[in-house]
Amino acid sequence: MPTEERASVCTFDCPDTCSLSVTVTDDSIAKVRGSDAVPYTAGVICNKVAREMSAFVHGPGRLLHPLRRVGTKGSGQFEPIT
Repeated sequence: MPTEERASVCTFDCPDTCSLSVTVTDDSIAKVRGSDAVPYTAGVICNKVAREMSAFVHGPGRLLHPLRRVGTKGSGQFEPIT
């Protein structure tokens, strides 16, 4: 079970662009902490990222393939593309 620390940034849509330190075990996120690499956020991250990042990245709603909309906007109709 190899574990490593990786540097990352938050992928959620807010203006802070928080710097993260991510513990990865067997290619899955085990823990997310704030990193002090960026003075603006000074190692602080929101609770949403601390609690939900693993589910966001590895969850069932994640897109695994690129999609193209084939219906009208908002219809939820897509097809896979390469």
